[in-house]
Amino acid sequence: MTTEIALLETPSGEGRVEFALTLDQGSRVGARYRSHYGTVRPAGGGAEVECVYKVATGAMGKRVLSNEVAVWGGLRMEDVRADQFGTLLGFDVDSPDDPARLVQTRRGRPLTGTSPLTAERLRQPAHDLFTALRVLADNAYALGELSPGMLLWDGRRLQIADLGNAVGQPDDLRAARDVRAAAGLLFWLASGEESSFGPDGAGPADEAELRWLIRHHPDLGMVLRPVFDEEVPTAAEVLARMEGWPRSGDTTEREAPGGQDSPTEQDAPEDDDTRTVEIHSTAHAARAGRIGRTARAEPAERAEPKPPPPAPPAPPATGDASRAIENYRREKQWLGQRRHGAPAHPSRGSAPPFRPGPGTGPGPGPGAGRPGPAQGVGVPSLPRDFPFRVGDDGRRRPHPALVWPVVFVLVVLILLVVL
Repeated sequence: MTTEIALLETPSGEGRVEFALTLDQGSRVGARYRSHYGTVRPAGGGAEVECVYKVATGAMGKRVLSNEVAVWGGLRMEDVRADQFGTLLGFDVDSPDDPARLVQTRRGRPLTGTSPLTAERLRQPAHDLFTALRVLADNAYALGELSPGMLLWDGRRLQIADLGNAVGQPDDLRAARDVRAAAGLLFWLASGEESSFGPDGAGPADEAELRWLIRHHPDLGMVLRPVFDEEVPTAAEVLARMEGWPRSGDTTEREAPGGQDSPTEQDAPEDDDTRTVEIHSTAHAARAGRIGRTARAEPAERAEPKPPPPAPPAPPATGDASRAIENYRREKQWLGQRRHGAPAHPSRGSAPPFRPGPGTGPGPGPGAGRPGPAQGVGVPSLPRDFPFRVGDDGRRRPHPALVWPVVFVLVVLILLVVL
């Protein structure tokens, strides 16, 4: 057990006060500062609270912690109180003899190599992420970077623990990159695979990632669809889309098992800022397999929902127009189902809410017609789009049942002309 008495300034401007730190829950070393995890007794007494104590390791670390303190000050001036950020308790970034330091409250441990989460457990982290981005945007800040090492996780909630790269008065591009970085991090939480967006959100959108989400996590996929389609939604707009994602209190609010902060407590931090790891643990949690292995998992059983009224047939279209029409139809159907309490699809290896097109899975069985209750929630049958079939990529192709009659007619016409 390591104890330390730190003389730090308080955000309220009361001058320097002593903080009694008990740093017995490990530490991690980054390129800019070292983070110690433990508890602290706040100035003025009171019960101990969980904290992270940051100590800069050089000039760059001092600049980062100074910027973080400035952001905390800006949020404090606006009386922002969001548990997605914790609370700044004390700091010292101007001492000529000691390194820059700060201490803040925390909830959980660093979010690192976690196994993929189920759809029910993904909703709350997604809500926390975009709520934090909305709060920052409302107060003219952008996060600047978002990686697992910047987040704390207690098994059900996320908390941003690093504001060192945050920038004030960001332009629309910087704010949009924050949203893209959050979408990429959620893809990593769902699949265990890194996203093409990258921690700064500057990478290109990968349609394969969206198709995977729609297939295995349809609610998250529909929430993030505008981000992957590069429509540049704001964090507030993404939060509004989450109204269609049903809550699951039994799983989302479940506490982590006793004796650990989260299911990933034993995992070593893995972000670009990490050099060595000193988190004390007894074993490493198993990392997720590749996306392909996740896709082969057996779907869970679900109740048979009632199919919604059939929608009017879509007009024939090609290329981007066809894809836009199909995306709009799917999104409208998804939001309608969720707002009326339709059950969510299971996340582990389950099919998407829309049946894949040719070449992506087994076709319909003999005598397939309009879907019955057991065929999925609102899944349109082939006759609805006849004489076309819509594939996963949103493009319309001639229905196989139409090919042979057309060939037969063409052969007859050719024979008539020749004879």
